[in-house]
Amino acid sequence: MRRVVFAAVAAVALLSLLAAAAAPAAAQQTLRLVTGELPPYAFHVPPPTVAEQGEAQGLVFDVVREVARRIGHPQGVEFMPWARAQDLATTRPGFGILALTRSPEREDRYAWVFNVVTDDLVLVGGAGVDATSLEPVKGRPTGVLVRSGAEQLLREQGFARVQPAPEEWINAQRLRDRLIDAWLAPRLMVLHAVREVGGDVSGLNIGAVVRRSEIWFAASRDLPEAELARWRRGFEEVRADGTYDRILARYARLRPAPVPEEARRATIPWAN
Repeated sequence: MRRVVFAAVAAVALLSLLAAAAAPAAAQQTLRLVTGELPPYAFHVPPPTVAEQGEAQGLVFDVVREVARRIGHPQGVEFMPWARAQDLATTRPGFGILALTRSPEREDRYAWVFNVVTDDLVLVGGAGVDATSLEPVKGRPTGVLVRSGAEQLLREQGFARVQPAPEEWINAQRLRDRLIDAWLAPRLMVLHAVREVGGDVSGLNIGAVVRRSEIWFAASRDLPEAELARWRRGFEEVRADGTYDRILARYARLRPAPVPEEARRATIPWAN
């Protein structure tokens, strides 16, 4: 009888130990990190339209990767079409997504982990186009990144000639070739895309700053508070020791080499 009682007590103790060990693991959720080709925030050199294998980099990519390293996150960042990355992060649990503009339209759809950088959402006009506000271009073909905050903003304001593109360099090319009359995008993305297609940024007709554009690392809404806090602590460490400032300075100096049109492997999906 004593043996039975002892065995039962030992079993309960073992189960308690296992439960205690499992509790921290349950509190930590291994996020699957996803992003799109979003230079200069997250991108490849050379780009996927030129080569199958490129080096992943970017202002937001480098910051999130460094935070992940410090908190012991075991997975890398997956690149995929931007629309699919957003679909995964909003319809399935356990996803982290970078680099996502925080906007009123998206506020309730994600857990907002940390703001990596703040940019300006700017309106760029073609030659001779009034870009001082959105109103003068409301009836004109206007380029945006597909499934972006810029696209949603224009559609909500009744723009009927919105021209979404899967990557911003396509918008830079369309504006240069007068296939669109205006383009709405974060300033840093505009400058990078124009340089990527061989354009001169000094001649850009940058008009209105439509709103501030906070670029975030976000996650599926189910992210536990403990995991949210762990990522935020990692980000604060990266800021505190100067690593964040060094990454920011590196991309402030970045001047991408133009990509010749004949080097692109993908057919541009012209919408006009």
